Amino acid sequence: MPAQPNQRLPRFVKTLVDIIYGLLIFSCIALVLVIILSPFILRNPESVITASVPVGIGSLEAHRFEVQIAEADAKGIQLAFVDGAQGTLRLETDNGFYVFVSNFARLLVALGLTYIFHLLRAVLGDILQGDPFAVENGRRIRRIGYMVLALAFLRPAVEYIAANEIIRNLHIEPSLSLPSPFRAETILISLLFLILAQVWSYGLELRRDQALTI
Repeated sequence: MPAQPNQRLPRFVKTLVDIIYGLLIFSCIALVLVIILSPFILRNPESVITASVPVGIGSLEAHRFEVQIAEADAKGIQLAFVDGAQGTLRLETDNGFYVFVSNFARLLVALGLTYIFHLLRAVLGDILQGDPFAVENGRRIRRIGYMVLALAFLRPAVEYIAANEIIRNLHIEPSLSLPSPFRAETILISLLFLILAQVWSYGLELRRDQALTI
């Protein structure tokens, strides 16, 4: 009689994914409500809503900021500076445009992540049912890879557009630069998912060949 695989880890991961999936759905609903209701909330002259976008500290010409360290010579430090510092610009505003731009960027990202975790829940569900090499799982993992790859370009692009729309309408001191447009680590994760999908498909073919041989 073949030994039963240990389901403890898949169950733990499935529970964790379910919790994150629920939080993402809640975030999507909350962001949609903020976008829809903000024009009505801001009709009150005393009402303000927070709008925030990622930014860089300093202009493109001056993106280095020297810092002072106590007893630097004794510690063998000749120069210390912050290079390309990233931060978040937060505005308490009654301008509905700023609220829409900043939250629409988050909504797109949240929707993409929700779809990814929806696919992960389906894959883990098949694993817990003892059918990890279901045909649909290879397709799901491939979709996850493509979706992560899309978010690797979509998220920074949308954040870049949102930050640009806010910065160009404001005069801010010190000057702020736009966020970095791409994240290499996210692209790497998407490639790993695509490779996993190919391995998964290969495992499915081996399983079919084994069944035919028997």
